[in-house]
Amino acid sequence: LWGDGESSTSSTLALSAETTQTCSLVIVPQANLISKVKQGGKSIQYHGQIKKEKGQEFYEYFCECLKGKLLEAQCLHNSQELPEWYKKRKAFFEKQNNNNKQSSSPSTPSNQLFRDESKYSEWDEEGFPIKDVEGKELTKSQIKKLNKVLEAHCKRHSKWKEHDENNATTYVVPSSSPPLAQWDESLDPSFCLFIAGSFGKRQGLTFSSDMGPFVHSFQV
Repeated sequence: LWGDGESSTSSTLALSAETTQTCSLVIVPQANLISKVKQGGKSIQYHGQIKKEKGQEFYEYFCECLKGKLLEAQCLHNSQELPEWYKKRKAFFEKQNNNNKQSSSPSTPSNQLFRDESKYSEWDEEGFPIKDVEGKELTKSQIKKLNKVLEAHCKRHSKWKEHDENNATTYVVPSSSPPLAQWDESLDPSFCLFIAGSFGKRQGLTFSSDMGPFVHSFQV
């Protein structure tokens, strides 16, 4: 949201669509992500750093979502159709997210059932989690619940294997890569200039002006 302290606030998308305004969206990331999502995304706790590789993956996807919203608003404002590459790319990620929300597939091997780095940090040789994402050993009650989940999944997996062998079904492995993004060709900087900082590095911020006097004021 944007506001000057006097008038009502406006969203960046609404501000971009106003012909009298020119705006930029600058994203300055932290050195790493340090929040723990709980209760199915309803709450977060700011502790327990995740691996930087995973943090960068989340950050890039966050920027992807922002650029997507800008592109949709831009095309709507200009009465244009969304690019085909964007439609396919968005559909790819939506399908991927839906698959992640659903329960594990019966075809998932038991040693891969709990391979989730957002929940666990260490597993035994059979893929059963030993420690949670914060490095703490799982409690007896947690282990008991996971054993029940594993037992139920093994039954489903056995039935799936039996059905697969009887029907000799050939499965096509879906593409693991989304369609290539073409943001530079599609986003119009005159609508809204999007700038994303590099994740995991020190950020440099430069101010410049072609008129003067020019004063920068910071409140810390």
